[in-house]
Amino acid sequence: MIHVRLDSKEINRRLNNAVSFSYGFLDGIDMEQIYFNQVLAEHTVDILNKYIDSEARMNPKSLHHVYEWGQTGDSMSRLFFIKAKASKRVIHLYGNFLPSKSISPTSKEPFKDKANVMENSIDIVIKPKNSDFLVFEVEDETVFTRNAIHIDNPGGDEVAGSFGKVVDDFFLTYFTNSMFTPLIEKLTNPLEFSKNFPAGVKSGGRSLGTASGRKYFRSAGVLVE
Repeated sequence: MIHVRLDSKEINRRLNNAVSFSYGFLDGIDMEQIYFNQVLAEHTVDILNKYIDSEARMNPKSLHHVYEWGQTGDSMSRLFFIKAKASKRVIHLYGNFLPSKSISPTSKEPFKDKANVMENSIDIVIKPKNSDFLVFEVEDETVFTRNAIHIDNPGGDEVAGSFGKVVDDFFLTYFTNSMFTPLIEKLTNPLEFSKNFPAGVKSGGRSLGTASGRKYFRSAGVLVE
């Protein structure tokens, strides 16, 4: 007859350690989530800005309005800002257009609201100021007029809505394929859990699980730093 003696105390201890390790791992993830989201938010804003600059250099006719005159695609001449605010559950991106300070070759004063006006195709009216006439060039001819000039679509059809389209393209295509998908793939393979689980079952318990969870989220964040 065969006799088998099982040490139920040791089995229960290891089972409890396994459960504690698993809960600790989740605790570690929760502790690091705000840090992870903050890093992801900051990196997203940085890449988005560079993406817009790159698109502007390739398509200056459609994006010149969101930069100072003659500086399309220059990161130091942007007429927009984008910022991010991160919490544990949500990353919120927000921004606005900035006033222009430069002067176009055909003007004597800055068109301060040009980014917003051209992007949203806002009609503008130009009237004489400190003079009885407006003077401007049309096809190499100088034109004088006492009348106000109404411009239906300042910037042209290529400009209207182009900034919004580039931002949409970034999140629908570039962000999804080049940033978000690789990040999700990394997060679906928690090597720190499987690597440290045996030690957690043996003796580490919850504290080792917490440390492993924090390391897991931190290591995943390397992809976005």
